[in-house]
Parts: sequence; structure tokens; C-alpha cells
Amino acid sequence: MSYPNTFFINKRLITLLIFLFFSLLLFFTNKSKFVQKVEEDIIDLVAFISYPKLWYENILYVKTNNDLLTQNITQLKLLNSKLTNYQIENIKLREMLDFKETYPMLSLLPANKVNDNFTSIYSIIVNVGINDGINKNQPVIDMNGLVGKTIKVGDNASKVQLITDKNFAISVKVGNEMSLAIFKPTFGRYGYLEGVLKTLVLNEGEIIYTSGISEIYPSDLPVAKVVSFTKDQDKLTQNVIVEILAKINELNYVFVIQ
Repeated sequence: MSYPNTFFINKRLITLLIFLFFSLLLFFTNKSKFVQKVEEDIIDLVAFISYPKLWYENILYVKTNNDLLTQNITQLKLLNSKLTNYQIENIKLREMLDFKETYPMLSLLPANKVNDNFTSIYSIIVNVGINDGINKNQPVIDMNGLVGKTIKVGDNASKVQLITDKNFAISVKVGNEMSLAIFKPTFGRYGYLEGVLKTLVLNEGEIIYTSGISEIYPSDLPVAKVVSFTKDQDKLTQNVIVEILAKINELNYVFVIQ
């Protein structure tokens, strides 16, 4: 198509559009009922055509708000969990303070369990060491009873041998007569007493304490409670089963006796 023909067609198209514009302008400036009806129909048509777009935008808006609400709820839950843990920690610290005041004659250094010692199920690591005045063979207790003793000490952390270690043994006093015996662990939270004479009267639930004859452990530290006892005719001693008082599986805070 030649340039003159193209120019002629474009000119006619422009003229048509101009006339169409002014025709519509004149039409819609008319206040007749027919024109108003056409306007209403056009409004309805525009609204109908725009509905999918508005619906999609609303869905997108709702989804965005849901994502924000979910994020806020998650943050609030984390904050609530954090506050709950702070409350529990505060309660435990208050209990530790009250417990410490019940042993005014002993110097108790609070410590946190850093983690279980992965090389052994019978030891833990605590966050105090030489810089805190800790030495080897210092007793460790929780608020319930004897936990163990320090066996290796670093500058800022120490390894604690637990009372559940099969190589652990300690002198204890038993019964109203405070007779001496040896506590040894068996499995889990349980152990037995070695050397309890048949003539000694025992009661279930009776608390067993450290004897104090050891150079490591002071006297009167709670160790275990009597679970059962039997007498064998062929033996001079009783078979005494005891349960360890310290919450070995729930250790978070402990005290090192200095």
C-alpha cells in the first residue's frame, strides 16, 4: 500500500474517532431517561467486567493478610514460650536460692548443666571451672540430693561423675542408729546398700545420708531412700534396695560444694 493511501486511511480514521468522541459527548450530556438508562447499563457492564479482577485482588489481599497474621501469631507463640520458660526458670532459681539458704554452713556454687557428656551416660558437663574456684573431687548436688563429684576441671567447665556411674561408691549412714554402709548404683535411679546388718531396723521410704567419713563428701547430704529390704538366712547382712533422690534425668541446675 502506498504512502498517500495510508495517510488517507489514517486521516479518515482520525476523523471518525473525533466525530465519535463528540457524538458520545453530546449523547451523554443529554439528560434524557434513555441516556441515563444507557449509562446505568454501561456502569453494570463495567462492574461485571471488573469483577474477576476485583475478586482476584481481594483474594490476594486476604492471602497477604493471612500470611501476616500467621507470622504474627507464630511470633506471639514464640514470645509466649519464651516468657513461659523465663517464668519456669525464675521459679527454679527461687527454689535454688531457698535451698541454698537451708545449708548455711556449706559454700554452694550454682552451676548450669551445659550438656550431657556424649562419651558417657554417667557424666555431665557444668559451666564452672578453675576460674570459679572449682577443683577435682568436689561434691555436686541438686535440690533433692547428691548428684556426683567433679572428676575433670577446665578453666570454665567441669566434668561431673554421676552417682549412677557403676564405678561410683560412697559411705552412708543408715537407720536410727546411723550405722555405716556403702551405697553402690545398679541401674537407672536405683542402687543397693552393702554392709547393712540384719539386726538394723529399716523402714521403707527412709532417707539415706552421707556419713561424713569421706574426705570428699560432707555429712548429712541426702543420697537415696529405702525402697525394699530382705534378709537372707545365709548372710549376716540385709539386701537393701534404694532409689537415688537426685533428679538425674532432669538436671538443669546443680550446686558444687566448695
